[in-house]
Amino acid sequence: MIFVVSDEIIPESHAGPSEGRATLGLMLGFALMMVLDVALV
Repeated sequence: MIFVVSDEIIPESHAGPSEGRATLGLMLGFALMMVLDVALV
């Protein structure tokens, strides 16, 4: 689901060979945001 959303919102990030890195970066960023949200509340 994250891949579909990121592919539709930022199509340039999935052009060419960097598709896997773009998805991984988005997932890691989302996970970090969730950890910080829980830790800082």
